[in-house]
This record gives sequence, C-alpha cells and structure tokens, in this order.
Amino acid sequence: MATSSNPSSPSKSTTIFSLLAALLLSSSLSFTPEAYHLGGGGRRWGKKVGGWTDIPDASSNQELRQLGFFSVDEYNLEIRGPGEPLITFSGVLSGQRQVVSGFKYRLRIAAVDSGTGQPIVFEAVVVVRPWINSRSRDLVSFTPIDEFPFH
Repeated sequence: MATSSNPSSPSKSTTIFSLLAALLLSSSLSFTPEAYHLGGGGRRWGKKVGGWTDIPDASSNQELRQLGFFSVDEYNLEIRGPGEPLITFSGVLSGQRQVVSGFKYRLRIAAVDSGTGQPIVFEAVVVVRPWINSRSRDLVSFTPIDEFPFH
C-alpha cells in the first residue's frame, strides 16, 4: 500500500522541529529573577549600568580628598564672586562615582568660610578623564547644601 504524500501537509520531521523550537522558546521565556542573580546572598538585581555607585570610606579615600581640594580651589579661583570670602577645604563627607566617558564624581565636601569661620557643606560634581593630559579634571558644579552633619 503506497501512501500518497500531500504537499500541503507538513512532514513528520518539520512537525518535530517546530515542536522542539516552540518548547525551547517557551522554556527560555519562563525565567526567574534568580537567573540574573549577581553574587552574594539574597535576591539582588546587580548595578544599573551608568548609575551612581557609593564609594566606601570616602572620608579617608586619597583620590576623593584630592578631588575635594581641587573643587575648593576651583571654587576660590573661578566661581567665588567679588567680595565673597575664600573657603577652606575640611574633608570629604561622602562620595559616589558614575562611569561616563571617564568618571563622574559626586562629592559632599565640608569646608569653612574664612570670613565667618562657619562650616559649610557643598556638593561638587567633578568629571575625570585620565587620558587627557592638559585638563583631566573639570568641576561641573559646586553647590552649597543647607545641611551640615556635625550638629
């Protein structure tokens, strides 16, 4: 008994291939968040690319201290208005880093107003591009903050 092949019906191998492809696709779409777990214990999603990362021990980090000195110097030389007193760098309170085309640092800097002797906190944003020799650091912003953590 000869079986006639119907050209419009799929062959057995095509049907099996289609079923396998559907099975693989459905299993790859039914993932759990744990599949993207990155190290450590507990459920974590990892760091967002391009997001800000806290820098531990910012107050004792020499690189951040240098950036803090740089920020205060730039403020005194370039931003400070006529008749405004100089400020003196006291320390770095906290810091965060963001990877951009280089590194962007957001620092909380403690300073002292040389006119009044009062402590002031500033938020400084500095971009560092180490491959540029002539000006590898740029102070993007330097803003006084109303809070002071040493009350």
